[in-house]
Amino acid sequence: MLKKQIEAWVIRDIGATEFDHWDPVLRFATRLSVRTSIIASIMVAGILTLLHALDVLLNPLARDLLIGCGIALVVSFTLTMLCSMYMGYAVIHLARTRLEFQQMSRTDMLSGLLNRRAFIEDVSTVERGQLLILDIDRFKHINDRYGHMAGDDVIVSVAGTIAQVVGQPHMVARIGGEEFAVLFRDADFAEAQLIAEKLRRSIANRPVEAFHQTIAVTVSGGIADITPLRDFSAVYAAADRALYLAKSSGRNRIVHERDLMRGAYIEPMSPDRPDAAISVA
Repeated sequence: MLKKQIEAWVIRDIGATEFDHWDPVLRFATRLSVRTSIIASIMVAGILTLLHALDVLLNPLARDLLIGCGIALVVSFTLTMLCSMYMGYAVIHLARTRLEFQQMSRTDMLSGLLNRRAFIEDVSTVERGQLLILDIDRFKHINDRYGHMAGDDVIVSVAGTIAQVVGQPHMVARIGGEEFAVLFRDADFAEAQLIAEKLRRSIANRPVEAFHQTIAVTVSGGIADITPLRDFSAVYAAADRALYLAKSSGRNRIVHERDLMRGAYIEPMSPDRPDAAISVA
């Protein structure tokens, strides 16, 4: 019982202390050092009292208690402080390393966006919203004509534009080579369509400068509803079908799955109408 009480008194706040920077470490080390110093002094006082009762001590008990408890306080406080700080620093380093590893495991290294695995994990927890799948138009042609390094620059540029336009609380990810995904949290059809069109126009109006060349970039997209009755694979499949229609109807456009269900068609794109709208039959 006494052992448990001592343990609870000394380390009761270890679990609640978050060693994410140096200040909590210092506070924890100080608290622990004070507590262990008190316990050490009590133990030394008890031992000296017992020795005095056995007539082993050569000096008066009060003098030995003053000296012994003073030494116990200094030594126990110093050693506990040093050990606690070293332990705290080690925990901080491990926590930061673990956090960096988790971040890297969830991040696409080229674009800096979420990767496919992390995106699917997060989308699986959302019950309502809109899923937008974006694909860079004729990306193979860009790679073949300008080179893969320029293709990487295009991906980085498009990723930056998506992140800038979409913003919080929505989520953006790169889920394939030239394919991106946007989760519109708790957004309705109109809001998602509005942001998606703004995003498409922003990308089309921002040519990418790569290796002293100007590369015109456009994207096509498909949007699908996220509901509690549909898992991610069903939502993704619906968005992918809408994306396929956007691609096959001339590219540089956004199609929602609701337009497919209503029997929508897309007017062919002409050079003087890059923003041809979706028409419903």
